[in-house]
Amino acid sequence: MSDKQAVTVKILDREYRIACEPEEKRQLQDAADYVDSEMRQIRDGSGMVGVEKVAVLVALNIANEFLQVRDREASFGTEVGDRIRKLNALLAPLDSDELEASD
Repeated sequence: MSDKQAVTVKILDREYRIACEPEEKRQLQDAADYVDSEMRQIRDGSGMVGVEKVAVLVALNIANEFLQVRDREASFGTEVGDRIRKLNALLAPLDSDELEASD
């Protein structure tokens, strides 16, 4: 059963009511604060007044940040996997020596 609550967030001095789970309220507010900050930075730095254009630029910037983090994490996972395989290859002879010694 869902106990969603209506939460009001403010972005560029406009209020938006969004339904969310109570335990997600803090994350929603943090996300709204981040979007508000990014939108203000682009609006103030570029002189753009169209909220829609500012929102699209912010969405593209956030998507780009997300994709960079995702790619870094994927690369990190590959590196970890490679190191585990190398360690297993190094340990394999030791394991077979132990098996032979116990026979």
